[in-house]
Amino acid sequence: MKLSLELLLSPVGLTACGLVVLCVLVSLQRCRAGLRWFTYALTALFVVSSTPLVANALLGALEHQATRDKVCPPPPSGSLLVVLAGGINGNPHDPHDYPALQAASLRRLIAAVQLAKQTPHATLLISGGWGHAVREADLMAGLARSMGLAADRIDIDRQSRTTFQTAQNVRPLVLQFPPDRRYLITSADHMPRAQLAFAHEGLRMCAWPVDYEALPLQPLEMLTPQISALEKSTRVVHELLGMVYYRLVKFQ
Repeated sequence: MKLSLELLLSPVGLTACGLVVLCVLVSLQRCRAGLRWFTYALTALFVVSSTPLVANALLGALEHQATRDKVCPPPPSGSLLVVLAGGINGNPHDPHDYPALQAASLRRLIAAVQLAKQTPHATLLISGGWGHAVREADLMAGLARSMGLAADRIDIDRQSRTTFQTAQNVRPLVLQFPPDRRYLITSADHMPRAQLAFAHEGLRMCAWPVDYEALPLQPLEMLTPQISALEKSTRVVHELLGMVYYRLVKFQ
């Protein structure tokens, strides 16, 4: 009960409650039909997108697709493991400023390093071009080395700032490996769009999704608007719009 009260009193919870009250007011004031329906639609959109029940279902659908596409066995010896960066905070100037990596970058890298350590003679290719003097790939490569992965097993792409650019820029290296030894590592919700980008470049990659976040919650929590749910819904919209953009613009 305490947690539910705190969630309702959070900025997201208060905004949802305020919009519901606004709906009641515009109904009682007999405002114009257009204004009433706009208010209803805005309220419904915000409440639904910030509700864990809906957000987890939407995110889970993308993650399920990534899991379904994971048809390859664990990578054999000598495989190429391509891991995509997931963002950085600010503009780090120290190549050892690992906390500047956003959560998605950290989770993807940790999973990729663990997989590389389990795969003899595997090459880990880290792609991430955000940043100036120090870029995502620099930070992730440094962290990989600090986790015990030999430097001669790490390659970096520090030019790519988008998934589509990564697929284009790493193509020459990827083609040096047979299709059954090419593995793509990224967050599960990002995997479907990443696979589209690589497939467009003629690169068949084994999907190795990580960083699952569609989690079951208690019934009351599932219906309480939360900032984490709003963030998940935003990511789903980002991925879906990205796939539509690929098909309608990039692939034309």
